Amino acid sequence: MATGGRNVLRALGAAFSVILLVASRPCRAEVAQADPLPPPHLGYGLNVRDPAHLTALVQPLGFEWIKFYERYNAMPTTRLPYQVLYRIDLSEGARWAGNPPRPNLARIEHDVREIAQAGRGLVEAYEIGNEPNMAWQWWGQPPDPADYVAVLQLAYTTIKEVDPAAIVVSGGLGPVGRINNSCAPQPQCTCRANSGQVYSGNNCVVMDERLYARELFARGAGAYFDAFGYHPTGFAYEPERALTDLPAHDNGNGFAFRGAEVMRDIMVEYGLASKPMWATEFGWLRDPAANGGAYVWCYTYPEYENNFGWMEVTEAQQADYLARAFGYADAHWPWMGAMFVWNLDWHNQGWLCDHIRFFSIRKDDNTDLGAPAQAWSALAALQKRPGHFGPRLEVQPSALRLLAAVDEPRAFTATLRPLNTGYRVLTWTAQVETGCLLTPTLLNGAGWQGEPLRLTFTSAGRGLGVYTGSVRVEATTPGTLGTPQRVPIELIVVPEVLHVYLPLCLAAGPGP
Repeated sequence: MATGGRNVLRALGAAFSVILLVASRPCRAEVAQADPLPPPHLGYGLNVRDPAHLTALVQPLGFEWIKFYERYNAMPTTRLPYQVLYRIDLSEGARWAGNPPRPNLARIEHDVREIAQAGRGLVEAYEIGNEPNMAWQWWGQPPDPADYVAVLQLAYTTIKEVDPAAIVVSGGLGPVGRINNSCAPQPQCTCRANSGQVYSGNNCVVMDERLYARELFARGAGAYFDAFGYHPTGFAYEPERALTDLPAHDNGNGFAFRGAEVMRDIMVEYGLASKPMWATEFGWLRDPAANGGAYVWCYTYPEYENNFGWMEVTEAQQADYLARAFGYADAHWPWMGAMFVWNLDWHNQGWLCDHIRFFSIRKDDNTDLGAPAQAWSALAALQKRPGHFGPRLEVQPSALRLLAAVDEPRAFTATLRPLNTGYRVLTWTAQVETGCLLTPTLLNGAGWQGEPLRLTFTSAGRGLGVYTGSVRVEATTPGTLGTPQRVPIELIVVPEVLHVYLPLCLAAGPGP
């Protein structure tokens, strides 16, 4: 190093020695102790068929979320004592047109707008369709990620126009496993879907949920949901079972509750780590015999036994696994949001051996409410740590540190960005904290989440030292967590600031 460079560094070291002795720092923030568990983040929810069952069947469980279905439930007309996820069913006939059928975007936009207008103030969240990686959602047409992205974008934009605070959840993908030649109805299904795109992992009836998610994210779907919907069914295994510990006959399908972790990894891979996942359906299939002697007949019925018999668990296991699933997600999945047990009250729906009856936490006893399965009692006794589903304020950057030369006074303009890292929407105000050595001027003192907060100050007239100040940003939306936020500012005035310049030849590019 040249002698001049050493002298500058020596001067800087001397300056910082002085700074440490004379700088006044009256604006220090305290550091909170870490919690052994992640902060509460789960929503405890139930898939509900009949709103008439809310008082008798939901209230005793102490769950704060319910999921209603457009297919079964009219929009609530009064404010319920629960947070509501409302599923918009894309498979409604009027929302399709043409031959072969295609989504009727004009009709979907019209219907979604009416639903959002009716739900404003009554519904917290909307799920856009259900299991779109399956053909039944598409009027029998091959599941096409491009079509779903178009529908999701339209629904998201429309809902946010009507109710900016509403949470939009993408339709929960169903775990169908790794689709390959061994399970395809044809030796090799090319599956040219509606968009003309040929997709791998698609047998024209279902599409591999992992490949489907990748297609969604590659097409920009992450910009059109607040939470990613997935159905982490437990199948035959306890919720803690790692995918590497599944039996060989699983064939890499990942049919277990922790299949959600693979989907999360895909979200992170595509830059969606800031988005939560919601389990809009999850559960375990109870042995039909637990419903009574008549149900033993289901063991001999191929349509049930061939498709669902392998995933049966005992009544006690269903209860234990559901409770443990909430506990596992609470402790290990800080990215998981609301979780909706499938299901509360389909105990007497469909034909005798319809599998939806055995996912229910009620048992058919020829009454409307049914009898409580052990799972119903286990969920009532479950210790719950409900998360917050309102806004959460975060300011980026969380601190400012700037350097100035004592003999080169200059003005600084800095930008802070108040963000909402929770749900719904927030607005904010800002003010400069008094009693500090540095008092910047705010160029704007209020705004909407994501809008920049700009401030300015000068180093003119300041001697060597560290000058500290802070800006206080506070959410004006009721119920916001993390408010207020205090952003410390440091202006360090030194004898000289080193400037680095690129050689002109490099700045101009390589020569001939």
